[in-house]
Amino acid sequence: MKADAKTEREVMDTLGAFIRAYRDRDLDRILGLFAPDPDVVFYGNGEDEKSIGLSGIKEQAEHDWSQSAAVSLQIKWVSVSMAAPVAWLSADLEILAEGGGVEMSLPARLTAVLERRGEKWLFMQLHVSLPTREEGENK
Repeated sequence: MKADAKTEREVMDTLGAFIRAYRDRDLDRILGLFAPDPDVVFYGNGEDEKSIGLSGIKEQAEHDWSQSAAVSLQIKWVSVSMAAPVAWLSADLEILAEGGGVEMSLPARLTAVLERRGEKWLFMQLHVSLPTREEGENK
């Protein structure tokens, strides 16, 4: 079911905090947005980018940052749904990256599952991927 306005705002605040922390390369802020559970998962775009637990997420973020001089994410579209105390979101993003003197803009997709713990929404699962460009448009 579509999230109520309060939940949508809170979940979007958590997503925004993740985007800012990722851009700023602030590992402590990123890790504070994920549940400390051993089964929390962060999937990246690469075949080997399945990070489990906070230590795996830390390694993935550091690996990502080692591959670029700067990265930022811009939300183009988002949908937030919920069934208390769980929320999930889908988003279209634009990844802006700079590395080796080259600037890139890539379309991306993000899905996430969050759980409300106390007064905070924490990521339980986060997945970012790049859509394939090999397929024709579905009209």
